[in-house]
Amino acid sequence: MDYITIFLSIFLVLILILILNILGLWWVVQLLLPLVHFGGPYVPTRQEDVERMIKLAQITSTDRVADLGSGDGRIVIAAAKAGAADALGIEIHSGLVKKSQLSAKLAHLTNARFFAQSFWKTDFSDRTVIFLYQVPYTMRRLEKKLHDELPIGARIISNDFKFVDWKPVSEHGRIRVYTKSSL
Repeated sequence: MDYITIFLSIFLVLILILILNILGLWWVVQLLLPLVHFGGPYVPTRQEDVERMIKLAQITSTDRVADLGSGDGRIVIAAAKAGAADALGIEIHSGLVKKSQLSAKLAHLTNARFFAQSFWKTDFSDRTVIFLYQVPYTMRRLEKKLHDELPIGARIISNDFKFVDWKPVSEHGRIRVYTKSSL
């Protein structure tokens, strides 16, 4: 083997490593993007927690559901399968939105939709059930947004984190159920 072949082989390996590092860095930045937008990081919800949250939400055929930071869409898909009239996933990571859309399509769900956008810029005034997993510094601001926008009687199912001022109507381990009252 001559020196030019060795050099080209090393050069190609280095280019491949560089490309893989750039793609890996891009993916990590995408996963951390919610933190910049005052949301929580992507953490997949365990299936047993998804099932418990859906049960606690008591979804009916008239419910309009939203998952704030829907990640891979598992809660939205479960809500759509549970019979929600409309199940909406709001996720800032476009790659996770595409994955969610594909999962809903493969499950033949016409009542599950996903959008790549910030939930801070989304109006939830027509939603009756909200699912969320957000970090503490987001919860106070989110509490105000949901109080201002949700209709009376809307249910909020929070995985792991608490609102500051609202008191849950029930707690089941790490999962809390809140209901918007007229107060």
